[in-house]
Amino acid sequence: MRRSLLAGAICTLIALGSTALAQQPASPPPPPSYGPPVTTEQAKKAVAAAAAEAKARPYLLVFAVVDPSGSLVYFEKMDGAIYASNEIAIGKARTAAMFKRPTLAFFEQMEGGHSYVATLSPGLVASGGGLPLVVDGKIVGAIGVSGSPTGVIDQTVAQAGVDALK
Repeated sequence: MRRSLLAGAICTLIALGSTALAQQPASPPPPPSYGPPVTTEQAKKAVAAAAAEAKARPYLLVFAVVDPSGSLVYFEKMDGAIYASNEIAIGKARTAAMFKRPTLAFFEQMEGGHSYVATLSPGLVASGGGLPLVVDGKIVGAIGVSGSPTGVIDQTVAQAGVDALK
């Protein structure tokens, strides 16, 4: 009788243990590695697509493309865009390139109460609109867009630039 109870208890623990392990969230895959730096031609192509997307909206935006190290490769500003957006767009692109992830991820962490992300790097921008540029599975740089009232709109416009290099 004791053996039966002990065997039943062990089976229950194993079943519950495997269920608990199965419920653990999977870790996201690692980001792609860096590739050769984005060319001026690629940067112009990405910005042209983003600018075309921006023209469908009532906002005046700024576009910046950087290489993987965060150095500016290409910059374009719509006439009348606010001057503050110049540095913000470059900062979004630099953040996305150097951290290999969208700047919206940092915004979401801050919103979730993880304010420490602001201390990760001087100039880190925690707002949507910065996206890594991936060519042939490698990060070649990043695009940053600024000027709309929300990072979500900037993110959508930046995505058009990313898609142009696919």
